[in-house]
Amino acid sequence: MQIVFLKELYAHMNWADSMIWSVTRTSEKGSSDDVLQDQLMHLHSTQRAFLDLWRRQPAKLPDRADFESAIELQAWAQSYYPLANDILESLSPAALGDVIDIPWARFFEHELGGTAAAVTLGETIYQVAAHSTHHRGQVNRRLREIGAAPPLVDYIVWIWKGRPDPLWPSLSA
Repeated sequence: MQIVFLKELYAHMNWADSMIWSVTRTSEKGSSDDVLQDQLMHLHSTQRAFLDLWRRQPAKLPDRADFESAIELQAWAQSYYPLANDILESLSPAALGDVIDIPWARFFEHELGGTAAAVTLGETIYQVAAHSTHHRGQVNRRLREIGAAPPLVDYIVWIWKGRPDPLWPSLSA
């Protein structure tokens, strides 16, 4: 695993999240659809939980009810990227191999049928990108269900477009 590849994944992730939010905010029902907002909350809460883990801080995750609007949830989601990029910029190649304890892994051990194996910092960084991709697919499905046209957010599409910068919607109402 290489830092340069992880940085590229996070640049794509930032762009893809911005595209999802652009459609969410401009669709007739996106900002008020509870299912969609719950999916977005989960996607971004997972990103934050791992960020807190990497920063060696206890996870401080808000409830969706803590956000009065989709705009506030988007602002919180968007503010993740400078913090995550700071982590990526500070990494040494050797640090990617450091074993990291994921406290919530114990909740999944029953489903795993045993003890969770050790994971590295690099693997958790990749996990966040993979997990986010999975949930953006669910968000896109929900956008389609509420009558919006989901954006193409595949990694290859981002490359074909020349690796564009994120286009987050305005945080004004």
